[in-house]
Amino acid sequence: MKKITTLIALALLACTAPAHAAEFLYGEQTKGVTVTAAGSDMTFRVRLQPRLDYGDIIKSKDGKTYTSESDIYFRRARIEFGGDLVSRTIRYKVELSADKWEKAGTATTVSLYNAWALWQGSDAYNIIVGKEKLPYSRVSLTTDSQSLLIEGPVSAEDAKKVFGKTDAYYQPKAGVRGRLLKGIIGYEVAFADGWSSGEVIHAAPARTVYRSGILTVARVELSPPGLAEDKKSDAHLGQGSHLTLGINAARQGGIEYDTAVANKETRTLRGLDLSGHYKGFTMQFEWNEWKIDSTDPGVSGITPRGWYAQAGWFIDSKGLNIEPVGRYESYNQDSHSVGRGEVDTTVGLNWYLKGHSLKAGVNWVHTRYGGNAAGRLANDNSKDVLQVQAQLYL
Repeated sequence: MKKITTLIALALLACTAPAHAAEFLYGEQTKGVTVTAAGSDMTFRVRLQPRLDYGDIIKSKDGKTYTSESDIYFRRARIEFGGDLVSRTIRYKVELSADKWEKAGTATTVSLYNAWALWQGSDAYNIIVGKEKLPYSRVSLTTDSQSLLIEGPVSAEDAKKVFGKTDAYYQPKAGVRGRLLKGIIGYEVAFADGWSSGEVIHAAPARTVYRSGILTVARVELSPPGLAEDKKSDAHLGQGSHLTLGINAARQGGIEYDTAVANKETRTLRGLDLSGHYKGFTMQFEWNEWKIDSTDPGVSGITPRGWYAQAGWFIDSKGLNIEPVGRYESYNQDSHSVGRGEVDTTVGLNWYLKGHSLKAGVNWVHTRYGGNAAGRLANDNSKDVLQVQAQLYL
C-alpha cells in the first residue's frame, strides 16, 4: 500500500502542466470550484498532503534508544465545501477529514472535521454555531494549508488537547466574533462543552468525568491602523504587511470525577502571541501556559509552559519562489517539576509552484529532552527527523 501512496503523491505533483506565464511556475493559486444561484453560493475544494518522515521516529526493540525508520502517508486528506446563503448573510462550511491516512500506528478513519454556520451581522459582530476551532493560539488558528513549517510547535499542539478527549480543539461551540475600528481590534468569545460526561480525563489514576461546567474561551487581537491582517496566514508569499498582538484565555471548572468522593478539577489556559510580516519577511512569537488543579489528592496538578519563535523569507527573484524557514521552541512539560523540558529546533525550505495550491517543503527537526521529560529514553536524550511534504489544494 505504501508504494501505491508514493505513486499517487508523485503523480499529483507531475500531472499539472504550466497554464500561462505568471508569478508562480504553474500560474496563480486556485480557490476551488464555485457554484452560484439565487444569492447563495457553494465552493468545493480538495486538499492532499503526501508526506515522508525519516529518522528517529520509532524506538528500538528494547525501548532504550531511537532508531531510524521511514514512513510515507497522507498527513492531510480532506474534502470541504462551504459558502454563503440567504443573500450572503449566512456563511457555512463542512469539512471531512481522513488525516494521517496509512500513517504507522494510526487507525485510518473518516471524520467530520468542521461543520458550522455563521450569521454575518456586521463587521462588529458575527454569531457562529457549530464545530470549529476554539479561539486560542495564533499558530493553531491559522490554517495549516498556509503554515510556514510542516508541523506545529509541540507546546501549541499539546495546548489543543487541554479541554477534551476527542477533537478537543475542534468541538461544538457557540460564539460571537468581530472587528472594531476598521480592524484595529478583533475579538471572539465562545462557549463549549469542554470535558464531557463519560470521558476518561486521567488514565493513572483512572478518573472518568461525571459532570462538568461550561468551557469559556476569549481572544482579543490588536493591530496598528492599516496593519490589520485580512486572513490569518503564516506565509503571505510576498504580499502586503501586518502586525498583530493576540491575547487569549480559557477556563473550565466544576469537572467532577465518577468516584465516591466529590472531587473537582479546574483547567485554565492563557497565552499571547505577536505576529507580523512585511512583503517577503514573516515572523511570529507565541507563549502558552495551562494549569490543571484538582482537589483529588491522587491527581497530580501540572503547569505546562512553552514558547516558540519562527521566521521565514519568501524569495521570488526571477520566479524562484522559495522560502527558507526556521523555528526555535522551548517547552516545559511541567514547570513545577525538574528536568521536564524539551528544546526543538527546526530549519527548512518551502518551494511554491502554484502558491499554496501546489507546493513542497522539507524540514529537519532536532529535539533534545530533559532528564525527566516525556520522550527521553534510557540511552537517548535527543532525536532527529527529516520531514518532506507536498500539498495539492484545488
